Amino acid sequence: MKKKYNVIKQNSEPSDITDDIYWGNVPEIKIDSDSYLWINNSYRPIVKIKMFHTKNFIYLKFKVYETKITVKHTKFGSEVWKDSCVEFFINPFPEKYKEYLNIEVNALGIALVGFGKKRGTANRYRFKKEEIKNWKIISSVKKQTTGKHGNDFWELYLKIPKSFLKNCYTEYSDLKNCRANFYKCGDETEYKHYGAWNKIEYSVPNFHLPKYFGELHFL
Repeated sequence: MKKKYNVIKQNSEPSDITDDIYWGNVPEIKIDSDSYLWINNSYRPIVKIKMFHTKNFIYLKFKVYETKITVKHTKFGSEVWKDSCVEFFINPFPEKYKEYLNIEVNALGIALVGFGKKRGTANRYRFKKEEIKNWKIISSVKKQTTGKHGNDFWELYLKIPKSFLKNCYTEYSDLKNCRANFYKCGDETEYKHYGAWNKIEYSVPNFHLPKYFGELHFL
């Protein structure tokens, strides 16, 4: 059974995407302790996720309950999934396209963004930093860290222009019924872990399985 999330629409663009005033009425979903796969350990950090959209942008907020993190990668497009990382995969037009976006961001706000039909370097285009210059990514973590970062959680905010999707999909239209998944991972953290909002039924770790994406309904 696929999970569903209604993405509400706000009338105005936030002047500060980290201001709680913009997030108070936004529905919340979670990657909880039952959402972790493949690794049989007790490390299962809760991740609270909120998402809304406006005429021109998509906004995301992740609140990740980790007291200790690993952040080693500081270059755009690097192997951020090895760090304490959250991810958002989306196919905005599943009835027309098989291509989906993978947006992976570590706790420092360093991103990797790809596009294609399948997993693997040969199958996916990786965007350059200048190609997402109109995005905004803000993290509460401000420096490379291995261990405690001074709080019980870290927060990450994303502002993604809808015009970016127009560059990816030639038959772009208003967002309505999309397919997507949200992830939490850390391949080379103190405790390796893989969490997914919509459950993946596969024998080995793999987030690049669109048939297990949940449903996003843009209101």
